[in-house]
Amino acid sequence: MKIAIASEGQTLESMVAERFGRCPFFLLLSEEGELEESLSNEATQAAHGAGGMAVQSIAAKGAGVLIAPRLGPNATMALKDSGIRAFEANGCSCQEALENYRKGSLKEIPLG
Repeated sequence: MKIAIASEGQTLESMVAERFGRCPFFLLLSEEGELEESLSNEATQAAHGAGGMAVQSIAAKGAGVLIAPRLGPNATMALKDSGIRAFEANGCSCQEALENYRKGSLKEIPLG
């Protein structure tokens, strides 16, 4: 199971993105926390439905967990349908968010 983080940049030193559906990148990490891929978010250009499109992108890459600042209703529904768990992080680097997730200190975002 991979961990996806909504990111402003392409490294773990980047800040967690302020928005999920239109974040510039997703960092895809192994369960051990190793960065495997930096994925450009194609949904940033969508007129609507960016959250659902972004979920499809990370689901196709095998993500089972998402770390993001907050989620809109379309993203929430798509995550629930995909079986991806979501955790809230903001105002920190992706590395800090990952460390907090691994310690169990991130709040899980309810998906309904």
